[in-house]
Amino acid sequence: MTRAPEIRGLDQTLALADNGQYLPLLLQENDDLISEIVSFSQSYGTKAKGKLSLTIEYSTDRFGQIEIAVEHKVSLPKPPKAKATAWTADGGGLTVANPNQRAMEIREVGGRRELRSPTIDD
Repeated sequence: MTRAPEIRGLDQTLALADNGQYLPLLLQENDDLISEIVSFSQSYGTKAKGKLSLTIEYSTDRFGQIEIAVEHKVSLPKPPKAKATAWTADGGGLTVANPNQRAMEIREVGGRRELRSPTIDD
């Protein structure tokens, strides 16, 4: 009687899951993750990180039969947050005008335009 070869490597263990269908899926998602972080890095001009977490859960019964449950999770890089600048306005609102900066107004003077500061010229 010939004995079946022992399963030694992690890749061999993963190849057992879902009758061999799991490992190609895992490898494809790993390739997709790598492509995504490269694309992200090029798009935003910065470093990018992603993560593939693999969990293998083993359980056994009193007869020595091992059940293997495999799952993975892929974490893609997050795009930068949208940013803006504003100042507080009277009444608790926001404004795009800095209240500490003098306002300039444009007025018609003799057919041509010029910039004048209302606080100095008025």
